Amino acid sequence: MSRIVPLDAARHHAVCVDAMAGAAARQFVQIGLSEIALAVADMPLFLVKDGQTGRFNLVALFGLIEQRNLFWQQGGMQSTYLPRAASLTAFRLDPEGLEGIGVDETDPALSFRGEPLFAADRSATPFLTSIREALGAVIEDVAAAQALIDAYAQLRVIRPLSLVLRHADGHEHAITGLYGLDEEQLAALDDATVVALHRADRLAPAAVMTASLAQVERLKQLHNAAQLRPIASFQLTFSA
Repeated sequence: MSRIVPLDAARHHAVCVDAMAGAAARQFVQIGLSEIALAVADMPLFLVKDGQTGRFNLVALFGLIEQRNLFWQQGGMQSTYLPRAASLTAFRLDPEGLEGIGVDETDPALSFRGEPLFAADRSATPFLTSIREALGAVIEDVAAAQALIDAYAQLRVIRPLSLVLRHADGHEHAITGLYGLDEEQLAALDDATVVALHRADRLAPAAVMTASLAQVERLKQLHNAAQLRPIASFQLTFSA
């Protein structure tokens, strides 16, 4: 369970940050609008519904069955891109914290090695002062992605997906809670709507997001390479 507290020099003066350790423990991470074209080089992009607001969030999937990042292997990220939020997992904006930052004290990115948050005199390091700006940029970019997804939701082109993994022994594992854009429903949109989406730069991201689902195969390969219980095949379809 997360433990978010305001950043405090007295409490956290010895804390360092190993951002990759935080990324290694993530099965998925929310991404921003500007990251769509970058993340699809490695990761499938899905929509997941926020249980409190009912809105859809855009996420890059890092793992399948286990709560882990399959791109993290042999002590490093085996991907060409790491979503920005994955390196900031330990931090939140908090007006009560030093530099306007709160920290999740349970996050594996926080340790006694890595980038220090404070100098010996307990003054903020340049790394610490950069975190607030980085968080603000991520929040702004994620908000832009949510506006895009809200537009797709209004057009009713979002549908639940069924991802079923099959092991060599015949056992099946279903991953639930994933959503995607239905190409057939997108193709059925009238011309005026399509033109409006194009002019608003909202047509191309839909195509990229849909194409990204092919990267589930990459996750399957990484899963098997990690010597986990082998996945023989998978089926990704829209639910009825």
